Amino acid sequence: DVFEQPQHVGHKKIEFHITTDIPAVLQINSEKEEKNDLFAATEEMNNTGFGRIFPAPSSNDKMETEEEDDEIPSEFISRRDLEKNRLSREEMEKFSVFKNYEPGDPNCRIYVKNLAKQVQEKDLKFIFGRYVDFQSEVERNMFDIRLMKEGRMKGQAFIGLPNEKAAAKALKEVNGYVLFEKPMVVQFARSARPKQDANEGKRKK
Repeated sequence: DVFEQPQHVGHKKIEFHITTDIPAVLQINSEKEEKNDLFAATEEMNNTGFGRIFPAPSSNDKMETEEEDDEIPSEFISRRDLEKNRLSREEMEKFSVFKNYEPGDPNCRIYVKNLAKQVQEKDLKFIFGRYVDFQSEVERNMFDIRLMKEGRMKGQAFIGLPNEKAAAKALKEVNGYVLFEKPMVVQFARSARPKQDANEGKRKK
């Protein structure tokens, strides 16, 4: 009996060590499983995430393109609104004011006629200000609006723009725009020099 007890105790010790080792092994295995699960979950998230994120850049690219097409401050009219309220070429033909329309010789000043009586300079600035970079002092100074409110020139205006390119773009986009139910007729303004040349030509003849 005496010899059996130590063996029994030793057996208990062995059992004790085994029982402590088993959780350790289980813990290691569980950690491996957690890592595997985490890796799988991460991979799955990346896959599904890519699917979710993928359409976003395309929409962002579209927005950026729209912004590039129309990088205009909100205080001025948008190109979309211009197009929406602008007469088509076919519609213009129905109005007598567009009969024999000629854009004129390109320069940095444009001439606008057929303006409604309630049009004010701020309305013209809202439209033509989109063609001016107001961060540039030079362009700000060159931007000029002269609205005729009295006399035979009533309902007409002269707009000074920074350059010929801006004036050409304004003419293309604004001509036929309906403001206060009247379509605007936009042309390049006639400068004094061609008139002088014309007069000289008449004198020579």
